[in-house]
Amino acid sequence: MADIIDMSHPGWEGVNAESPLPPDETQKFQTELDWLCGAFLHQPTWAPGYTTDYGFYREGQNTLIREILLRGERATNG
Repeated sequence: MADIIDMSHPGWEGVNAESPLPPDETQKFQTELDWLCGAFLHQPTWAPGYTTDYGFYREGQNTLIREILLRGERATNG
């Protein structure tokens, strides 16, 4: 019996695996990513009057969202 390679498989084989989600779940995932981008990436990280710590905090949030998007892009395009 051949090993089943899915997204949890270590290495590039897991990244190149087909999405295990059914099409409607894939659409839901895309909708959630769109919400994350709107709620975090498309908002200012800092404004006058805010502490500098808040700017660093927000930029950390944006970095996590960018990493999620990058991994999703790699998984989609190989």
